[in-house]
Amino acid sequence: MKIAVVEDESSIRNGLAKMIGRLDPDYELVGTAANGLEGLHLVQKTEPDLVIMDIQMPEMNGLDMLERLRKEGYTGRAVVLTAYSDFDYAKRAIGMNIDNYLLKPIKIQELKETLWNIRNALEKEKGIENMQEKYLSLVQIFRGCALAEFPVDEELNKLTTREYGLDIREPLEVFSIWMGKNYSRQVSEVRQIVETYTGRVADYSSTIIESARQHQILVILYHCQDREKILKRYVEMLIPAICRSLSPIPVFLWAQSDGMAGLQEAYEEIIADREWNLSFPRGTLLIREDLRKMHPVPLKYPLEVEETMRRMITERNQDGFLEALEQFIRTYRNGSCHPNEIREACIRFSMAILNLAKTLGRTAGISSAQEIVGAISQAVTWNEIRSVMEQLYEKTAVPEKSDAVSDLVHRAGMLIEEYYSQGITLDELAQKLKVSEEYLSTQFKKETGMSFTETVRRYRIDKIKELLLHSSLKLNQIADMVGYSDPKYMSKVFKEEVGVLPAEFRKNFSS
Repeated sequence: MKIAVVEDESSIRNGLAKMIGRLDPDYELVGTAANGLEGLHLVQKTEPDLVIMDIQMPEMNGLDMLERLRKEGYTGRAVVLTAYSDFDYAKRAIGMNIDNYLLKPIKIQELKETLWNIRNALEKEKGIENMQEKYLSLVQIFRGCALAEFPVDEELNKLTTREYGLDIREPLEVFSIWMGKNYSRQVSEVRQIVETYTGRVADYSSTIIESARQHQILVILYHCQDREKILKRYVEMLIPAICRSLSPIPVFLWAQSDGMAGLQEAYEEIIADREWNLSFPRGTLLIREDLRKMHPVPLKYPLEVEETMRRMITERNQDGFLEALEQFIRTYRNGSCHPNEIREACIRFSMAILNLAKTLGRTAGISSAQEIVGAISQAVTWNEIRSVMEQLYEKTAVPEKSDAVSDLVHRAGMLIEEYYSQGITLDELAQKLKVSEEYLSTQFKKETGMSFTETVRRYRIDKIKELLLHSSLKLNQIADMVGYSDPKYMSKVFKEEVGVLPAEFRKNFSS
């Protein structure tokens, strides 16, 4: 769709000029004009499908310009931009067959929807018999087939055969490079690499399609002379080149299409196959026909890795946790497990962390089980799953300072955590912080809702839980480590806080 912009404000004019090309590669900016008279000459010369124009401009206002163009026979579409929400302007604009009336400042989404609607309307008007005018390249044709936007019939075949020497029944190959949320950052570099490796080949032809909606680049290959040779070249040359240049590495997929009529099915298959990325090493080309032949083996859940990660969390050992997490990922990324089972294992493990957080009383800020399950169920990359796990670790193992707590009370809490097992008193704590005992006691209770004694008890109970879960120490040894001289008294306090005796807690919650 050819578009002209007529706007006297340079910032808006230049902004629209840049925005149009970014919204859709099908939009062609034929020129811009700074006033109505220049706009008149621009439209007369370029005959755009759409003119986007301001109303209030020097030399000739927008509505006068459009009125003269209509009298001369211009039948193109028009969108009015104005800062004046005056009914008289709107009434006159409607009388000249205006498609939309947008107020400044222009909202990108409104502009995007307006252009999309106008393009669709133009395509319907021209009809399938004028397809050569409607589709300027194979990009539009292949995209239209993949999205089922028009029928794949003999009219289309006449066009593609005449213009491109391509019969609609000829088998096609579809290569997808999916970048996910990194699409906007990576798409230009990916396209450049693909063009470098596909631009000078004699054994096939190709068309590159950027799909911002699906966060991927599609390469449609046709006139393929040796499919296996092409696949080998992509696996050994193109994909490694992309992997060397980008981080994180995209997901690579391949599907066959039984002519243009099969492009929609191939497109949908590629989207569905992304989840298999969880099952294979990074940079693997996921080929639809090979995935169909797979016989995934039953998944064995790594209990020993879960136990290691639980221990790393309770010990607040981040390096150990990350190492165990990578071991967990390597367990499944070997091409033998179904992605659904992998997700179930990841959900099981995340629930183990969540239950540990509840056991240790560290659930502040942690997402609900439903949110965690939802995030993992939608994941198609290990980076997405890794992010969920790392956030769980951060919330469980590294408590954050509350904004509602002053620096004094925060430092007091850190000192209690450091010295609670040594029997630190409120007086000793106040001396370390250089404040009075009464002031510290008042502020601590006011900001945390707990007294000094209750806080010390909480730290002791948390430590008892950790030692019960991840050690074989006897109760008298645990009591000594957390600052209780009498293990029976420790058990009594523990039951008051937790509801069960230490021995019962160890039996019920140890893995």
